[in-house]
Amino acid sequence: MSTPGSHWFLGEEFLTWLWFRLETEGGDFDLGNGRAVGVSMDDYIEFAARDDDETEQVLRKGLPTRSAEARAGLRTGHRLKKAKLIVALGDLQWSLTLEGATLGLRSIKLPEDDPEATSREERDRERAAHFLLLHEIVGQLYREFLRVRLRPEYLHSEAEAQARWMATGG
Repeated sequence: MSTPGSHWFLGEEFLTWLWFRLETEGGDFDLGNGRAVGVSMDDYIEFAARDDDETEQVLRKGLPTRSAEARAGLRTGHRLKKAKLIVALGDLQWSLTLEGATLGLRSIKLPEDDPEATSREERDRERAAHFLLLHEIVGQLYREFLRVRLRPEYLHSEAEAQARWMATGG
């Protein structure tokens, strides 16, 4: 996806939910079929402006999700617009920036090349497979968010818990 559609806000809610989920339940996600993925937020987050007159806030370096500025952003009801994530599946690890409105994957760092890959074609196939696997993982995480978000009891369970978390600054 490249341009925001009518449901762009769900991607921002997804990033904010992911942050909430990481802090309240940890970064392990069951993808089914015996696969589990680890997710963490890295050194970049960008809060979405609530309207056109408001400035956007970008926090970089260190652990921005632990900063006083990030906590203040949560307390004032801001959602994440972008975040740098680290995703791990077994021995594979990716780094990427995820854009909320489009779910676009940017600045991707793929897992290290297999040292046993002897030809350029093998390395290219492996890199393409790693890219597609990352896309699949992000899609599965988003589906998990939508499964939670679209449940009839969402507003009286997870949404309330997340609102309390945001109100206290995480």
